[in-house]
Amino acid sequence: MLSLLILAIAFAGVVLPVLAAAVAASRGAPDAAPAAPAPLGAAIPLAGLGLTWRRLRTVRTGRGERGFWVGDGDPARYTRAFRLAKGPLYEAGYSWGTAERSGGQVQPVCWEDPSQGDQVSLDAITAAEAALAADDVRIAEAETRRAREAELEAQLNGDARRADMEALQQSLRVKGWAWSRRKRDVAAALLAEKPGPGGAPRAAAAKLAREMVAEVDAAIEAVKARVASDQSHADWLAKAEDEDVRRAVHYATQILSDLDGDMASIENGVGWSKAHSHTGHVLAALPELSIIEATHALAAVWRHRRQVRPEFLRRIYGEQA
Repeated sequence: MLSLLILAIAFAGVVLPVLAAAVAASRGAPDAAPAAPAPLGAAIPLAGLGLTWRRLRTVRTGRGERGFWVGDGDPARYTRAFRLAKGPLYEAGYSWGTAERSGGQVQPVCWEDPSQGDQVSLDAITAAEAALAADDVRIAEAETRRAREAELEAQLNGDARRADMEALQQSLRVKGWAWSRRKRDVAAALLAEKPGPGGAPRAAAAKLAREMVAEVDAAIEAVKARVASDQSHADWLAKAEDEDVRRAVHYATQILSDLDGDMASIENGVGWSKAHSHTGHVLAALPELSIIEATHALAAVWRHRRQVRPEFLRRIYGEQA
């Protein structure tokens, strides 16, 4: 009797639900949907702070199980966010670490604590995004303020800066022989720069141009002072006292300087030699030669006399030529 009762109960447990489902279907009632499994890693946003988050594994730690995530992509925004909102991000498990296939490179990671629930991570991302937005506003305001200050400063000092750049162009044009190749390259780059606020040259460019012109002028003056104080060419002194000789030898220095376009950087037997190039160009650029300066010119031109026409040499050196 007991076995028959058990069999009836079992039959009812199988058949009755089937019958109930058939009745429900006949009445148009929807079937009960099976429960879908929770998506893996739904506890943290899969995209946030400029990165795509990827779950690697579950790790058992001394504080319980943690889901270990890595953030793929450019970490620039995450870096800023971590600096601005480190507290809430760190509390939600976000930090920096290494992972497989990263070659030991530190990258954004997240140690997800399932016991905290989704909201902790969402709140951390929201706080970080708010901090980034506030920082963007601060940066934009600072840029606007700097731009206004630069425009005002250009209005006050623009003319002086333009004068510095014009002086640079003039020095290159008139005293180009006194400029080294490196300085000429720097000067060309300064002159090619786009103007700053208000159409004025940048303050740093104008300052460098002014300093370079001053350096070249100082170098020229140093050569002139050395020539004036050097008495090693006293044997030419008597000839240098003749005004016609001074004019003729001055013209000869200009001829040799015109030939010396390479500033003696190439040994081609044309123009000045390396020993006389700088001094020769300085003497040629002077409006006229003093007696002491003419003695140096006589000595220098004599060393390069093969490049000067014989009849012109006789005007300078007489029958000695």
